[in-house]
Amino acid sequence: MTDPDIISEDADIHVRANFDRFTRAYLLSVLSDALIEEHRLKPEGHHSEPLTRLLNWCQTRPLDEQYAVLAGTDGRFRVVRLSGKRRVPPAPVGTESYATVREARHAAFLNHIKDLTGK
Repeated sequence: MTDPDIISEDADIHVRANFDRFTRAYLLSVLSDALIEEHRLKPEGHHSEPLTRLLNWCQTRPLDEQYAVLAGTDGRFRVVRLSGKRRVPPAPVGTESYATVREARHAAFLNHIKDLTGK
């Protein structure tokens, strides 16, 4: 006999993997310079459907694949990658710092795109 909890857990992993595969395929099909520029010009607020879907994908990735913006004591902002583990601090992504939160958020968005495209 099989344990229903194990089956359910395996099914959840399988469904999530399939959903992620289909979502990535869609996002790669709509990804364009115009979409990236739309985010650069207006990172907050209402967006086109493709950009909304891309941002939703970015925000629902596993915690250890998430990026955040960290404010420095010098008033500049850096992009960090979350560890997904308690008491493990986020790791800096690159050495660049940004003058505004908006610039840093766009940089984090570009990191998600790199993860999506593998480039």
